Amino acid sequence: MTPTLTTLLNGYSLNTDQGNPAFCSVHLVESEAGRVLFDCGHAGRRRMLLEAMSARGLEPADIDTVVLSHGHWDHLQNADFFRQARVLLHADELRNLDAPPAKDLGTPRWAKAVLDGLDVQSTGEGDELIPGVEVLELPGHTPGSIGLAVTTDAGTTVLTGDAVPTAAVLRAGRASGRPYDAAKADASVERVAGLADVVCPGHDAPFRISASGNLEYVVSPEPLVFRGGSRAVFDSSPTPPPQSFNSSPTPPPQSFEETP
Repeated sequence: MTPTLTTLLNGYSLNTDQGNPAFCSVHLVESEAGRVLFDCGHAGRRRMLLEAMSARGLEPADIDTVVLSHGHWDHLQNADFFRQARVLLHADELRNLDAPPAKDLGTPRWAKAVLDGLDVQSTGEGDELIPGVEVLELPGHTPGSIGLAVTTDAGTTVLTGDAVPTAAVLRAGRASGRPYDAAKADASVERVAGLADVVCPGHDAPFRISASGNLEYVVSPEPLVFRGGSRAVFDSSPTPPPQSFNSSPTPPPQSFEETP
């Protein structure tokens, strides 16, 4: 049976002058052989994650395997929901969680405590989690960043975590941010580009890579609505609309809604 892939929580690439909300994508892979959750988001999205699962008739106990793309806080905080599941990280990432360097502001020293009491196991390149779902090593963003290659009806779909956080990163062919190892991070972006028919990035909507190399979203990115007081201001001017690459123009995926 070909696995099916569902995006439970959409990813968004955001930043503010007060910090990063860090909404990562959360994906569910299902087949008769089991259910695999790829990343689980941070504590600010706990209710949203449970609601997204409930809408599919699922609860945390129904998940067999949780794969954490890496140890950054925005990708692993909700792992404690899944106490019956095995939780997989790369061995290099587990070592990094033991003693994250000061430069790694995305992995606070308490991050490993989130995994206390869980069935944490290491995984690596080529591990088959269920038929049609294999682990990919995509290092650079962090020492042990991993993704999943999923055989779907659309071809090979690669779940990347922050190895490819946005479509713009793959289009540029270079990693973004402050990776541990820039050369390895760039090589991971190149690997995804050469392998994937569809990419599910860490902080963007899934997109397709055509035979000619063009990028187009599989579905229109879901808008993100901001609710708050009048002190909140949304400014999209520094970043072009994400569908500006070889596709018809659309409004930016974020919108601002002010409430009293």
